Amino acid sequence: MCESKVFLLKDGEETLLMEDVVRIEVDGEDIRLFGLLGERVDVKARITLMDMKKHRILLEG
Repeated sequence: MCESKVFLLKDGEETLLMEDVVRIEVDGEDIRLFGLLGERVDVKARITLMDMKKHRILLEG
């Protein structure tokens, strides 16, 4: 599978926001993350990095 970990960079500090993310929807600054088991996290941020080789996505907000 191709799940990714999503990290949030805020005030210079990076924290894990969600693991096993299989879908991301972007609507302006609104980002919806969907997990493998159907969980959902909504956040106001912007995508700054998508590293598919390392399964890592970085948001800043």
